[in-house]
Amino acid sequence: MSQLYRTIPVRAKFTDEEKVFWLDQCQHANSLINSAIYHTRQTHYARLQGMDNAYATYWRGDELRCGWKTYKCSTTYPELDKALKDSSHYKAMAAQAAQQTLKFVGESIASYNGLVNAYYKGEVNKPSLPKYRKKGGLSAVTFPRQALNYKNGYFYPSISRDTKPHLLTEIALPLPEFIDSDWIKEVTIRPYLGELWIDWVLDDGKQPIECNPSLDYTQAWSYDHGGSNWLTGVSTLGKSLIIDGRKLKSMNQGYCRLVAKYKQGKSDFYWDRNLDRVQRKRNNQMRDAINKAARFIVNRCLKDRVGNLVIGWNEGQKIGSGMGKRNNQNFVVIPSGRLIERLKQLCPEYGIMLTITEESYTSKASFLDDDFLPKYGEKPDGWQSSGERIARGLYRTAKGFLINADCNGAANILKKVASQLGVSLVKLGRVALTLPHRYCLFNRLKNTFRTKLRSVASGGTALGGFADLKQVPSHRATTI
Repeated sequence: MSQLYRTIPVRAKFTDEEKVFWLDQCQHANSLINSAIYHTRQTHYARLQGMDNAYATYWRGDELRCGWKTYKCSTTYPELDKALKDSSHYKAMAAQAAQQTLKFVGESIASYNGLVNAYYKGEVNKPSLPKYRKKGGLSAVTFPRQALNYKNGYFYPSISRDTKPHLLTEIALPLPEFIDSDWIKEVTIRPYLGELWIDWVLDDGKQPIECNPSLDYTQAWSYDHGGSNWLTGVSTLGKSLIIDGRKLKSMNQGYCRLVAKYKQGKSDFYWDRNLDRVQRKRNNQMRDAINKAARFIVNRCLKDRVGNLVIGWNEGQKIGSGMGKRNNQNFVVIPSGRLIERLKQLCPEYGIMLTITEESYTSKASFLDDDFLPKYGEKPDGWQSSGERIARGLYRTAKGFLINADCNGAANILKKVASQLGVSLVKLGRVALTLPHRYCLFNRLKNTFRTKLRSVASGGTALGGFADLKQVPSHRATTI
């Protein structure tokens, strides 16, 4: 049974004295990471020097080069903790906070060792050991629950003996009103674009739902992602909708204009407080859109009592996209991939089965003409679609019917997995593909749509961010 942990980020509002303390802690955490990486590299290279043939020459193209061969790193977290326990940076932090920082380096080393295995299988390029962080920079400071003392709505983190005598004020973290103190598992203070944020990691005791008896798993909603029409959905119940993406495009265009303005005449690596502010605003807007869209999609499934959710997605489709400067700006920067990750977190809470499938040729083939849908790279010779897209957003079938092009793509995505999911497409006809209802997440969608829906689980609890549902084991999102 998998456990659901949530992370709630909250922008910190510290006094000047508190801010100085946390900046000092973040600087020590950054320096401790660099010390751990230095120890790791020196230990690793000393080990290689004692090996035969560990240093070799090789050709790269027409160039003769030399260097160390790629071997796994044997340094572990316990070794780092023992070696750096007397470091001034370690002593300036609470013991458990310093240990959490070193565990981060240990996890990076374990990741490097995994890449070494993949490298010798030819799956990835040559990996490198963890790199140093910027000198004098800031890094996150993490406190596990054992290093936190709760009293009267505040969490008081542990402070090292070397730092405590120099404090000018009491250090406390106010707990947000909507979080129970018993839920807290970990607290992280991290720098983010010129500000400090508090990440509350919590466990509210809820478990994923494997099968929700109030949902019909013979029905499904399917979504195709795009640009102006960010998400176009069709369902086996004969319904269709479009989540408008023009506002998202406008936000990204405004962000790009401001970045170009502030960096005019500067180097490519120039950055200042104005760019921090612009980047923060844009990231917050995208995160808000992702959360609203994910909640909208899940609530729509619950309202229609639909147990299956299908999303079309091709891995790596936005990498190296060559649609032109304008189209790339309107499509690549739309965070559809992050939306899918959010749905993977949200769907198990309500027992909705999420399926991610490749979407090759779904926009070109005609759903109403029952065209064959090949996978990418497996198209038969002479394959042609029965219909064609005659204009932006308009598709003409072989019989001359005009339907919405994005609805046609969403229907084809559902068709690719219909037999695996055991759903019927009988009700998904020309009417549903012609007149989708358009929703705007920012200015036309009332909050009542997200909060007034009734839970389809037993008990009839109103749906919200933390609705109480029957607790049963989890299922995972499937990828076809």
